[in-house]
Amino acid sequence: MAVSTFNTSPSNSNDNYLPDGTAYSLGNQVTSYPTAVDASTARLSTAGITNGANAPGSNLAGSVLNFAFNNANPGAIDPVEDWRVRISMQPTTAALFYANPGNPMMYPLSQTSGVVFPYTPQITVTHAAKYGMQQLTHSNYAAYFYEGSEVQQITINAEFTVQNIAEGQYLAAVIQFFRSCTKMFFGDQTLAGTPPPMVFLDGYGPAYLPHVPCVVTQFTHTMPQDVDYIDIPVGINLNSVIGNPVNTSNFAARTRMPTSSTLQVALQPIYSRNNIARNFTLQKFASGALIQGGSGTVGGFI
Repeated sequence: MAVSTFNTSPSNSNDNYLPDGTAYSLGNQVTSYPTAVDASTARLSTAGITNGANAPGSNLAGSVLNFAFNNANPGAIDPVEDWRVRISMQPTTAALFYANPGNPMMYPLSQTSGVVFPYTPQITVTHAAKYGMQQLTHSNYAAYFYEGSEVQQITINAEFTVQNIAEGQYLAAVIQFFRSCTKMFFGDQTLAGTPPPMVFLDGYGPAYLPHVPCVVTQFTHTMPQDVDYIDIPVGINLNSVIGNPVNTSNFAARTRMPTSSTLQVALQPIYSRNNIARNFTLQKFASGALIQGGSGTVGGFI
């Protein structure tokens, strides 16, 4: 039985290849892929995946997932105008996290101004009005008295796939970001004692998720048992030196990331008492005057 072959040359810079056309090795050694494959590799290739998620499967994944703000022209899209679901921070806070040049783990998030979900996530938003009940004596019906209203916890369920190093580093950055957002500032630092940072939720345009101020109340990442896991170099910037990936920080580690996994995030919308007292009226809210994007000064009300 003849051994099947396929072309292993790289077709773009988003897969596991270096600019000189050779494959990146996690052992800091560069090796070339053989042209002959066995039946198992051929079967995986037909299914769109290969051992280690290298070509040709990585080429397909790189064309499907586009983390950059590009349109079909192509041309840059202002993140404020992007309709995709995104969780971000205000610039001052972002400078401590993904916009920090000394944080290579979260560097991929700086390219998308926060976390952008590669696939359309499932989002549940609940609006509630609470009424207290008073059982009246000798009455067929109870009396209800209004107590208050609230926007309850927003839940996001999202799928992430990893078929190359770029996608693996992005998922690792997302995990590190949400882990950090559930912890307070502590230790020998100026901000010690400060609560966990606030985030802002955008998506589908300013009429639905208008830069909603939130806090992360829960984060869950499910690592499946029935998928492949790929070696991903975390803490390494592959674009630092052409043809020579280097470690840009004191931390770098080979990490196994699942080719497919599920992420759940719970967000609680929080509005300052000053913003509510000075800006909110039901008339303004009902007319859409308080539904604005990130550029507005009184937006974010849902």
